Amino acid sequence: MLFDSYPHITSAFIKAMMQWGIEPDYDEAKALLEITFADCFEHYGATEEQKSVFRMHEHNYDLRPIAVPFENTYSTLETLFNDGKKHFLYTHRGFETSQHYLEKYGMKKFFIAFVDSSNNFPMKPAPDAVNYICDTYGLDRSETVMIGDREIDVLSGINAGCYGCLFTKKENPDTAAQFVVHDISEILKVIR
Repeated sequence: MLFDSYPHITSAFIKAMMQWGIEPDYDEAKALLEITFADCFEHYGATEEQKSVFRMHEHNYDLRPIAVPFENTYSTLETLFNDGKKHFLYTHRGFETSQHYLEKYGMKKFFIAFVDSSNNFPMKPAPDAVNYICDTYGLDRSETVMIGDREIDVLSGINAGCYGCLFTKKENPDTAAQFVVHDISEILKVIR
């Protein structure tokens, strides 16, 4: 949710599939990837080999378009951090990828801990990873907000007894989230 990575991810997926002569529609593939990678893989019948090639392209950080932070991400994290708020990153991505982007844009310093695919928690919307973070760091669930750009992010927080906040560019999204923001800086109104 910190980085506009779906254009990069979609390009990596299309590049991988084209190696097998499959030409996914960009908008369709992007929409499916935004739900879950599994939905996209299933729709296009991606094999394990194709998924592996996709991951290789996804880790090519120079593949255009590159993933960049959403506008106001750094300043919002900094403001909340300076206010004493605690940030945790929970992603299905691997450790290397998440750390690469946070370090590249100087945001790693704002986070206390990270949960990624190497922790082997069940996939979102399962609450296990959020429960782990809350239990390990003594977070009060009634004061904890899971913020994400997909419904599965929001649901993983809600399923753990926390609040959910959806970051989306869509007007009036169908969501279980208690909060919806259209600009990262709007999170300041939710959290403060």
